[in-house]
Amino acid sequence: MFDEDDNESFGFEDHLEQQANQVRSKIKAEAKKEFIDGCYMAYDMLVVKGAEALKSGDMTSICNAINRMMSLFLIREEYERCQFLKQYVDENIPGHEIVPDPMVNLELGE
Repeated sequence: MFDEDDNESFGFEDHLEQQANQVRSKIKAEAKKEFIDGCYMAYDMLVVKGAEALKSGDMTSICNAINRMMSLFLIREEYERCQFLKQYVDENIPGHEIVPDPMVNLELGE
């Protein structure tokens, strides 16, 4: 039913699948790292530039980024950063209510 060539091809397919899984894991880890680094950079920009930081982007995108940052900081229990974000929004983006993005928890797998 199976000859020797078939057995070798099954081993090769397993090897390819393992490599694909490793590549996916590396890509996911790099994406998580970039997201986390980006959150801290954006947070620092809000701290340093204050209201000036809002002039450099689309308000919807900024609000979405703040929601995602809030999720990260809640997951990591960085409540001082959460408090700063809330105060920043209250002072500079009246009417915006921070709603932590639940997808962040899924994306980070924490």
